Amino acid sequence: MLVLRLRNCIDDWFMNKKILIPIITAFFVIYSLLTSSIIAADYRYALDIKGEAAKISGSDSTKFPIQIAYGLGLSYAISEHWDLDLSLTFYTMYDDSTGSSSFAFGAKDENATRKFKSYRLGADIKRYLLTPGSRFNIALGIGGGLHIWKILDPIADTVWKAEGSRNETTDFASSEVYASGLIGFEFLISDRISLNFDTHVDYLTGFGTEFSDTYNDLRDRLLMGTSVSLTFSFGSSEFKRGWPSERVWNDDLPVARKDPIIATDSDGDGIPDNTDKCNDTPIGIIVDRNGCPMDSDRDGVADGLDNCDGTDPRARGLVDIYGCPIDSDFDGIPDYLDNCPYNIYGALVDAQGCPVDTDVDGIPDGLDDCPNTLYGIDVDAHGCVDLVMFEKPMVLNIDYVSGSFEVDPRNMDRIKDLARVLSFIPGIMLEINGYTDNIGQAQANLSLSQKRANRVRDYLVTLGVDKNRIKTYGRGEINFVAGNETAQGRAKNRRIEIIFFK
Repeated sequence: MLVLRLRNCIDDWFMNKKILIPIITAFFVIYSLLTSSIIAADYRYALDIKGEAAKISGSDSTKFPIQIAYGLGLSYAISEHWDLDLSLTFYTMYDDSTGSSSFAFGAKDENATRKFKSYRLGADIKRYLLTPGSRFNIALGIGGGLHIWKILDPIADTVWKAEGSRNETTDFASSEVYASGLIGFEFLISDRISLNFDTHVDYLTGFGTEFSDTYNDLRDRLLMGTSVSLTFSFGSSEFKRGWPSERVWNDDLPVARKDPIIATDSDGDGIPDNTDKCNDTPIGIIVDRNGCPMDSDRDGVADGLDNCDGTDPRARGLVDIYGCPIDSDFDGIPDYLDNCPYNIYGALVDAQGCPVDTDVDGIPDGLDDCPNTLYGIDVDAHGCVDLVMFEKPMVLNIDYVSGSFEVDPRNMDRIKDLARVLSFIPGIMLEINGYTDNIGQAQANLSLSQKRANRVRDYLVTLGVDKNRIKTYGRGEINFVAGNETAQGRAKNRRIEIIFFK
């Protein structure tokens, strides 16, 4: 739909604006004559207006004689020998059924059985074979583009209907890709104006069409044309498109001197002192035409001494004396991208340069000898469970109800933490000792202390600690740690002591 609208817009514009073509042509001719110079100028671009004798063929069912087309072109000089040409050409051709030969010139509209209308959008690469700027030159080229075409009834000017590839009814029109070859001849009229004769042959590839085989056989596949175009050059470039002899005669010749001048180059950078604006450039530095150091990546280290050309602009001010980004902590992330630029050497880091700590124990991976320690467990400087906690007994002052051996909730949490540590250190053995105060009979207290020790053992076993690692002892009312005269003292004496050994 977008291509159809483009085709209709172009058609309407040119039908109503044909008068502008001779006006544009006259303008460029007058402009070129007024601004032309004796010295051949430098031009990069060219605009051309052309007329063309063209015909389309390839089908036995049609006879399209040679007919006139017209178009516009824009060229860009890639180098002295190579051009890129963009073109827009308009074709309207009538199939003359009465013609004795398909190579006749012109067609009688009243005898036409069909009308072929097309817009050719093309791009060609051309190679000039002779010396650039010569009065005469030859060019060869290849290219391709898009033919936006339709077949119409020449009287009603309505689009023919065709059978689509899915047996549906569709317009006999398409936007079809073509491939092209050409040969051309150029004649320079002045430094801005040239006359070009080009012959091209287009092959319509079928890409972009969706017709049944029957209608594909009716289509013509070859479009040939020979064009004459008036070309206007403009725009500056770094090479001259002029007549070589004129360039030689118009170049400024140096003034002869009797005494030769020996140029001095104090800093040896290839720029004589009389034009060197930076006369003390160090050896090895690449300089510009003024003799001053070049710094392509603007990192403060001149080209020639910069071992890291093309440094990211974000690294400016954060490069070493060789022009390479600094990585202060040697973690592979340069400082200008490192959110944590001062890590301990050896720590593994993420894409932002910050340490990775898988087990969140405060010791980064790469330095952690035990990288999978459970969360919340105290670790040593190497990231492993801190064995200092096993150097002295663990005392559990359990808030026992009188005569009870059940563990209170507060101490149950402490036992859970202990079980988590013991799961990582299977070589640690436990001795659980139960103690009571002196209230009651000694034998009863001895039995109660054993039950209390057994209860702590049983809770550890339910948390995954091997029963064979644990020994329990009921000590009764001995080894008091406080006086039994007060409730506070007796509470301290009612305790569990866990001793660790290997």
